[in-house]
Amino acid sequence: MKTQFDVAIVGGGLVGLATACALSQSNLTVAIVDVNVNDNQNFAFDEIGIRASAINGASQQYFSQIGIWNDLCASERVHAFSEIGVWEKNGLAHLTARAKDYGYPNLGYIIENNLISYYLYQHAQANSNITIFNLSAIDNNYNEDYAFLTLSDNTRLQAKLIIGADGAHSWLRRQEKISVFERDYLHHAVITTVETQYPHQACARQIFYPNGIVAFLPLWQPNYSCLVWSTKPEQAAILTSLTESEFCQELFKLSGDKVGQCQLVNPRMVFPLKARFAKQFIKHRLVLIGDAAHTIHPLAGQGVNLGFEDSALLVATINKLIDEHKDIGLVENLKSFQFTRRKDALVMLTAMRTIQDMFNGDNAFKKMVRTVGMNAIDNFSPIKKRLIKYAMKIVN
Repeated sequence: MKTQFDVAIVGGGLVGLATACALSQSNLTVAIVDVNVNDNQNFAFDEIGIRASAINGASQQYFSQIGIWNDLCASERVHAFSEIGVWEKNGLAHLTARAKDYGYPNLGYIIENNLISYYLYQHAQANSNITIFNLSAIDNNYNEDYAFLTLSDNTRLQAKLIIGADGAHSWLRRQEKISVFERDYLHHAVITTVETQYPHQACARQIFYPNGIVAFLPLWQPNYSCLVWSTKPEQAAILTSLTESEFCQELFKLSGDKVGQCQLVNPRMVFPLKARFAKQFIKHRLVLIGDAAHTIHPLAGQGVNLGFEDSALLVATINKLIDEHKDIGLVENLKSFQFTRRKDALVMLTAMRTIQDMFNGDNAFKKMVRTVGMNAIDNFSPIKKRLIKYAMKIVN
């Protein structure tokens, strides 16, 4: 099997697969290394995925560039949402945004994560420039001209650049002793799929209350939504220990008549939430992208979009370097990528922290500030349009 490549990617999740597919279009040879990568080859079309993402305009364009957007749409499981509704439980703060008010066709797309993975994997597997290693990496080292990866079967890969897309607990990041700023959000996310009494009508809903945030992401079926309920760890433990009926009653107390009574479609999954920010995104012949470089609170659904934006800019940077006959693995040649992506990730990290802190608890002063602030934005269309356009990366 081939062992010499232009680029080796550690991590065969959404961001790693997307990066491999995009790089292969420039006739670069790419290795994907992930012991679980073949899990993406199966998709149960008769089931609803537990996890879904709000895909923004930039990510949609990237999917088109890669060549999977038409496949995703043909599955009839891509759901465009046209409205956002945000409000505070037992408060007066609220915000509504409708695509039609600004002349947009939609505000983004809700797509099951495993559906995206499935089509990316199919695309990668069919590409002769991509070699998939269903193995783990156990060692890495570098010389002046190349990077080397040793795999669990002792295969040794050689590449001009290694890309770390191996998640929040990145093995590559730890191998390179890259330090990480971490802030515990003191929240766990309870994720599942629910069938709601009332159709979602293509509206993504978010409810803030003193102990957390509840989000309904509208799926391709009119009464199905991906539920992301972030709350304090002790409450998350209680929520997952409740019977399905008890859980749905607790959910109804918060969502009220907006969605009606709910029924669980999938089991409940729990994830601890932490903000992470790597002190370096680049080293000699190494780049970190996606969750390996940064993680944020899921309250705005922007985490995976940040990862795809990392991927798209890195691919564009590599292509530009090749056109200029420059080495794609040198730190000096990757500094512009690092500067741009660190800045964007910091902006999003700061925004998520500010929003979570402002809605945390029931302090009377904070309640007044968020009511005045959100309602002012809601009533001032130009600011609201700019915020929506920036967050959803709408091209118009």
